[in-house]
Amino acid sequence: MSITLMAYPMAFLVAPESVKDEGLQRASDNKTSIINSTSQFLRSIRVLTNITSDEVNSIMASVACQQIDSCEFQLSSGLKVEWNLHGKYAVAEVFGIKNPEKLQSAAEEFFQNLDAVAQRNVRLIESAEYFYYNYETSYQNLKDIYNKLKSEGAERIFSTSDNEVVANVEGQDVKYFKHEGEKIFTLEVEQVVRILNIGMSGGYEGRNVSYGLKNLKIQTNIKPEELKSLLYEANYLYYEAGHQTPLKNSDATLNWSLKDGYYTAEFSGSNNAAITKEAEIIFRKLNRASGRDVRYINDISTAVYTYSTNYTDKGILLNTLVEHGAEELVENGEEVSCKLFGMEMVYYKKDGSAGYTLDITQVTDKAGCEDIINDLNEEYGLNIQEMTYNKIKERLDRENMRLESEAVMEDNSIVLTIEV
Repeated sequence: MSITLMAYPMAFLVAPESVKDEGLQRASDNKTSIINSTSQFLRSIRVLTNITSDEVNSIMASVACQQIDSCEFQLSSGLKVEWNLHGKYAVAEVFGIKNPEKLQSAAEEFFQNLDAVAQRNVRLIESAEYFYYNYETSYQNLKDIYNKLKSEGAERIFSTSDNEVVANVEGQDVKYFKHEGEKIFTLEVEQVVRILNIGMSGGYEGRNVSYGLKNLKIQTNIKPEELKSLLYEANYLYYEAGHQTPLKNSDATLNWSLKDGYYTAEFSGSNNAAITKEAEIIFRKLNRASGRDVRYINDISTAVYTYSTNYTDKGILLNTLVEHGAEELVENGEEVSCKLFGMEMVYYKKDGSAGYTLDITQVTDKAGCEDIINDLNEEYGLNIQEMTYNKIKERLDRENMRLESEAVMEDNSIVLTIEV
């Protein structure tokens, strides 16, 4: 018998350094679990999204579907979608198709359409996607559920005041509960998918990509005595207490910091496009109000772009930078700095984060900056893929398993077929 593994350069869900610790097992060695044994009774999937409650109707209007009521829609595939609109962000529950494979396939197609409409990965919450699979069961009392969970070696089993039972089975959080008016318990299984986020630009926000740009700092030649009047003339407010200017077109924020007699504009947020759009709008108006380009200091316009990344391996990061012709490369503990195509780049770790943060002092054009980041992302992913691929082959040798075949696909994924 054979098994097939696929390795993608940009979608690793297991950290490379932990690959050597993952054991290879035949399927027959695994005991049947609660989760696997109930897959044929999949009832629905609840999905967390970053879609705000007031976005739902406009986004659904762009998807081919029939609206059943204010929160429920049906697609031509038979898939039904019900939105829970409590709180800031909407939660989607998909159901209506009995075949579990067809249900998941239709749901995946639906969410890909939402990604295209919203121009982002709508399932991405920080660096993960959260799914809650709901299965029909035959359990009618808590005693049987407890017995089953104990036989599976479940941990942290306890009941709630709502007559629910929660536990952790094989590293996954599960919950048994009853829908209103039903006698049979439903099993809900949480699945968290970690996504590799390596600082993609706004134009690349979409499937399996997270918002990378989190801060933008722009030095200005605005003096303390003129900031408030310039903002008012540009039709913006300034709050002294927080040194903040409310923005009008997004959830991005703008704070002003004073250094060496001049203000620096500090934009932050979770959406690349929103941050850069707000910066372009307000500086266009400030330039008009002042009669000069307020972004120039000694004839140089300096902006610092701060990206969150999932670069965790310093060795591979250094390799990637050298391969791209980085100059003046300096290591200082976990910090790595260099110059690349006229830009100063500093990678560093803060607040105990495993991933690097990247500061780019950009004195060339923004498009060139984004092109370089995208090239670095691709190269880093390929280097990670190569390291993981080599570790898998080394482990196969140790386990005396034979590699039946391997192939590199058009998308640079590697398909390994292993004889077990």
